[in-house]
Amino acid sequence: MTILCVGRATFDLGYACEAFPAEDGKISARHFWSGAGGSALNGAVTARALGSEVRLLTLLGAGHFADAVRGELARFAVPFADFANPDHEVLPVSSIVVVPGRGSRTVIDQQPPQRATRAVAAADVLDGVGVLYCDGFLPELAVPLAQTAQARGIPVVLDGGSWKPWTGDLIAHVDHAVVSERFSVAGTGETDVLAAVMALGPAFAAITRGPGPITWRERGGEAGHIDPPRIEAIDTLGAGDVFHGATCHFLAHGRSPQRALQEASVVAAESCRYYGTRGWIERS
Repeated sequence: MTILCVGRATFDLGYACEAFPAEDGKISARHFWSGAGGSALNGAVTARALGSEVRLLTLLGAGHFADAVRGELARFAVPFADFANPDHEVLPVSSIVVVPGRGSRTVIDQQPPQRATRAVAAADVLDGVGVLYCDGFLPELAVPLAQTAQARGIPVVLDGGSWKPWTGDLIAHVDHAVVSERFSVAGTGETDVLAAVMALGPAFAAITRGPGPITWRERGGEAGHIDPPRIEAIDTLGAGDVFHGATCHFLAHGRSPQRALQEASVVAAESCRYYGTRGWIERS
């Protein structure tokens, strides 16, 4: 069964420095890397590296960076469909600075206007799909796919980084919502984020807190937490994307939601021991 990943692709330029740059200053990086990024793309590469069949629906468009992303997807055997205008440069490009040992990063990105140029044939695209992963972007693709997937009994997983104007339309068709500690449900003022999320539809919800505990709750009242492995992080860039992709992989292979989160936390922690989002794959 295939994991269908829907959402964002980017191109990332990464710099490992002794300190974060100050205003009107200049520093040299001791390590540099570049490559494809974005939550849905990184999730797809992760699930593929773990052994799942995957497919990515995203926007790439024209330009050298988009071509580089296509090449990387081919190298990691991730099939994709590009819903962008092939004549327009729509791929976001990000610059990331990390300080090894600090476990944090600073990101500068730009957000070209992005919208799919054609509709998705949800019924056909979902044939053979075992899990649908949505990163919260591209609602024109994600919402109809999530609606159709849920009606078919295909688990729908949401990576909830932040609330967006269309999140309510998407989350109504989500089974497993895994959100960041910065996530809040717009217009509710609810301090119990898990309760607020589950009130919108998901039967299972969890909050990630970087290296801190993952708290989870499921419909019926059962709840708990998971402690991720303690490691010395070199670079946390994309760790959340790795976590979500791994979660989908383990769900697709029959793990319970709680077990999937626990096993995914091990994969995400391992990814933080290397620069970039592919180092853990290339050294495994």
